[in-house]
Amino acid sequence: MQTNSSSVPPHFLVVVPGFLGSKLRDKTTGEIVWIDPLTVARILLHGNDGLEHLLKRLAYPNKDLEPAGILDEVLFFPHIFKSDKFDRLWTALEQMGYRAGTARYAERELNVYAFAYDWRQDNRISARELKAAIERWSSFHPGAQPWIIAHSNGGVVARWYIENEGGKERVGRLFLMASPWDGTPKAIYMLHDGFELLGRRFSESLHVPERSREILLTFPSLYQLIPHQNPFLRRQSQEPLDVFTDAGWLSGAGQRELLAGGRPQVVPAAMQQTRALLLADGRRFNAELSRDTSVETVCFFGRSKPTVTDGVVSLTDSGEWKTIEWLATEAGDGTVPERSAIHPHAQQKIPFACGHDVYAYPPALEVLRWELLDKYSGAAPERAALTTARLTILFEPDRDVYSPGDQIRLWASVNDNPPGAAAVSGAQIQAELVWRQPLPGAEPRVGPAAGRSIMLAESESVPGRYEGVLNAPAAEGYYDLRATVEIIGEAVLELRELVAVDAGLDV
Repeated sequence: MQTNSSSVPPHFLVVVPGFLGSKLRDKTTGEIVWIDPLTVARILLHGNDGLEHLLKRLAYPNKDLEPAGILDEVLFFPHIFKSDKFDRLWTALEQMGYRAGTARYAERELNVYAFAYDWRQDNRISARELKAAIERWSSFHPGAQPWIIAHSNGGVVARWYIENEGGKERVGRLFLMASPWDGTPKAIYMLHDGFELLGRRFSESLHVPERSREILLTFPSLYQLIPHQNPFLRRQSQEPLDVFTDAGWLSGAGQRELLAGGRPQVVPAAMQQTRALLLADGRRFNAELSRDTSVETVCFFGRSKPTVTDGVVSLTDSGEWKTIEWLATEAGDGTVPERSAIHPHAQQKIPFACGHDVYAYPPALEVLRWELLDKYSGAAPERAALTTARLTILFEPDRDVYSPGDQIRLWASVNDNPPGAAAVSGAQIQAELVWRQPLPGAEPRVGPAAGRSIMLAESESVPGRYEGVLNAPAAEGYYDLRATVEIIGEAVLELRELVAVDAGLDV
């Protein structure tokens, strides 16, 4: 790594993605099972049979699957996961002088490594595999410490490695990116309701939520992401409901029917027992995972996004779970509540007005650069996607997914550096919505020829804030939301966010 000063401590970086964030490959055929455009195409081509094939292979345990790199394609799993931005992190690290491009360097020449792992398995196993990988990479860098950048569940894996597998003797620093110390209600959301795949219309036609739920219930890692300190569920009578002791949801009774003769699913007793054991182990895992920080820990977290934080459970007369009415507030990043994302013993806790993919948020990347390099060398920060040496510029839509015709509310802010300094007036900010690609299985296959654009208006009440509204187009698909920022005395900056338009999505 090239730096301006030898005062930067010798280190290499290890990036640990979160739940769903690593590809899984069939060892025997080399086929990517989870998930890439070819996998999606097979599902669309074969419909019900293609989906059944995917879900059966994902059920855990399945020793035929192995990790095969970080997931980097454009994929949405509404309310759960969005992937399109790991390339931003990689690009930013390369611009800082790190060697992160596996296509250009041999493994021993890299100083940024991606730890892909089987996110279905017990996080203890993943932590031991992380230990082995770091020991291997350390042999390429004598005298250098591994610094870990861990997103979401990857932070749970990294913390177990550090606190329970001897990592504290080797790791120098830990950067937690939107990582829960006390789980997330989204874990129960998925275990109880499953998830959508390839848009609501597709998901409902093939009953994806119900069918995916049965697969998710086999994943040990999901049980380890259930909040254990925060009583986030209550009965309709307002009494608290403990997920770990009131396990009526494990049987599947009261769930939406699988349309197999119109009959509800019957869960074998042995399967219920296995789920109960996984639930008990999830609680034990969290009890054994220390909240202490044995290495320097910097906590990056998103806020001000609608996030599921609580739920009201409707019970049958016999006490089995029927439905959960989920409640969302803006106290989180859309996936992890703020209270869980703020590690209580982190040396630094740094908030950003962004979603769960804080690792790709340009202002967060600028802070990361400071923490990795500039705070040691005293070097002035170089220009990044949304910053100059003088200015900090933020740009956000109000959410990621829209129905056709919805209002896309946009805002930007322009301030002098450092953050919190004076607001900047007089900026010219033009926002444009540009077709990128179709949703899987959605029409039309070719998007609108011309983009939609507006000039953001400067707020009269909030200095340095610029606002505007675009209407989502009728054509479904993924769109780039681009902004061009012109300020006197500064080079033109271009910003980009990815949004989706889905006619069948309940947003």
